[in-house]
Amino acid sequence: MQVERIINFEMNQNCFLVFDEHEKIGIVIDPGCEGAKIKSRADALGVQVRYILLTHCHYDHIGGLRELRELTGAKVCSSLNCSINIQNKRTNASYGFGDALEEDPSDVLLADGDVLEVGALRFLCIATPGHTNGGMCYLAEGRLFSGDTLFLRNVGRWDLPTGNEEQLRDSIVKKLYTLEDETLVHPGHGNDTQIGYEKKFNLYVKA
Repeated sequence: MQVERIINFEMNQNCFLVFDEHEKIGIVIDPGCEGAKIKSRADALGVQVRYILLTHCHYDHIGGLRELRELTGAKVCSSLNCSINIQNKRTNASYGFGDALEEDPSDVLLADGDVLEVGALRFLCIATPGHTNGGMCYLAEGRLFSGDTLFLRNVGRWDLPTGNEEQLRDSIVKKLYTLEDETLVHPGHGNDTQIGYEKKFNLYVKA
């Protein structure tokens, strides 16, 4: 499995292109930057983007969704609540950026414990409400794509629409901190970390 990070520098947001290096079939997680930029990177690597996975609904993670969807024909996958929230400018927080983004619903609805197969890759869906009520993390080959649920020594905010502090803490402790300590975490903002490190040193939620 190969992971390419594509940064939306305006918002310091991480978009990930993840693919099977043999079959050249992959997914994009959280297309926050321009869809054309993401498509160009995939084309340069010879990767066919089959799915677009959303960890949550916020504007800085879906800003390039519509364009990328049109350019690739990829199916958009998310939790039910995320699908609902991306259609509303309040819940996707685009109003806070002076925009009024209202996306089409997701093509594929994912639930906790579902497994999405992409070529030889298998992505386990882990429901993690808290930052939003539709939060979802994705685990594949010892790598966790955590969106805005868990960061390096930090966690996502819970004061935006549908956020809940207690749910966020429960999601981290009961869902993420039960993973192997060696699990590599690719967050939605900032640098990578590991589950074992966060259990000891996270400033907000320790094991």
